[in-house]
Amino acid sequence: MAVPLLLAAVLAAAAAAPPLPPAPSPEALHASWTGVRLSPPSGAYTPEALLADLDGLAAMSGGAVRVVGRGSSAEGRPLLALAAGTGPEKVLLWSQMHGDEPTATSALVDLLSHLVATRDEPATAHLLSRLTLLVLPMLNPDGAVRNDRRNAQGIDINRDAVELQTPEGRFLKAVRDEHSPAAGFNLHNQGALVTAGRSGPQAALAVLAVPGADSEPDGPAVRRKKGLAAAMALAAEPIAPGRVARYDMSYTERAFGDSMSRWGTPTVLLETGGWHGFREAERLVRLNFVVLLAALHALARGEEAAAAPAYETLPFNARGRLVDLVLRHATVHGGRGLPPFHADVAFVRPRPFAGEGRRLDGATVTGVGDLDHLEGLEEVDATGLVVAPAPPGGAVSWEKTVAGLAARGLAKESVLLLDDDALTRETKAWAAGLAITPWTVVDLVLFRKVEKGYAVDGFVRDGLLTK
Repeated sequence: MAVPLLLAAVLAAAAAAPPLPPAPSPEALHASWTGVRLSPPSGAYTPEALLADLDGLAAMSGGAVRVVGRGSSAEGRPLLALAAGTGPEKVLLWSQMHGDEPTATSALVDLLSHLVATRDEPATAHLLSRLTLLVLPMLNPDGAVRNDRRNAQGIDINRDAVELQTPEGRFLKAVRDEHSPAAGFNLHNQGALVTAGRSGPQAALAVLAVPGADSEPDGPAVRRKKGLAAAMALAAEPIAPGRVARYDMSYTERAFGDSMSRWGTPTVLLETGGWHGFREAERLVRLNFVVLLAALHALARGEEAAAAPAYETLPFNARGRLVDLVLRHATVHGGRGLPPFHADVAFVRPRPFAGEGRRLDGATVTGVGDLDHLEGLEEVDATGLVVAPAPPGGAVSWEKTVAGLAARGLAKESVLLLDDDALTRETKAWAAGLAITPWTVVDLVLFRKVEKGYAVDGFVRDGLLTK
């Protein structure tokens, strides 16, 4: 066939093809979440609750959701691979290979619930006819039980792509090898104290077109990864403006996301950060739900590559500016009998989703002094307030300390009858060697000056001020 005739035939076929149903907008997906949500308010499933919800979904789905793979964790807990859709293009989505990173697990359950509930609607029907989703919603149930990044062997599953010493890693690799998916989504939680660029707001999400080996050509696979990452960022923008960053990571052969590209499955990394405010965990699950569905609709419609240029415009993840709490302009009694001084005091606190962060038993002092370069998710103007270490043991121990001071005639009701020098001496005694210095884990007590001493103004416990 001559070229003009061939071109004419192609154009005629395109003209004859029925138009694609419009994809749901991010705002519409965001609104639909409440009607299909199954995930718990905490945003974190137990392995048992997850299996119960997945069994229920599969039973009511009429075959739209089905189990296509089973495995066992190091401690014998079930691992499931589920499928949704019957399309020729396969997509692999896996979550919670770090046990303390549960947000996307909840989002995936809600995503499957949405697909089941709307399977007869044109947009969802088209997605399910074009894609087969392979979903591994909780790859590390042993870690989930312990709120631990690693599996029961003490191995980071995401660094086991070469040696494959973990049963969980072998299960993920087996599912990939059996189905040869054309795209992958590697779903994680990062630390909450990350910003979208150095001057931007707290990053709710970070995306990455996972790098391949240095020799990876800039071809269709790379454009697909960048396009899917950008599609998620663009979907988040109307809901969480400016809160999506670009994750910064070099190629690591031991990491599964990186190896997926080497094995033929171009992969996108999604890291959930923080979004400080009311029902933070729920807001982040909902945002995951929206951006994942938006990316899948783009993939089903063949539109993902068009978004690729937007990927390069995303600000990079940045750390170092955010902390959980800053007390501004406090008078600090350091706890070692040293003279008081004026300073800001900054804290970070442990979270249920630790990500790469340190494991701490309580709020940690991260800075003392002039901390104008830091921004607290919560800030307290402590001008005129005195900050001192509280006795170990919390409120009960503090009550005993006050009772002891009262017995010596140094406290009356809620007032400590102490002058500045006496407060310094007494603080040294009750703090038992504790000090307000960086990287100490210590509860604090706040005082305000009254006519004949100091009144208790509040406590700082676990990084939060309580009265």
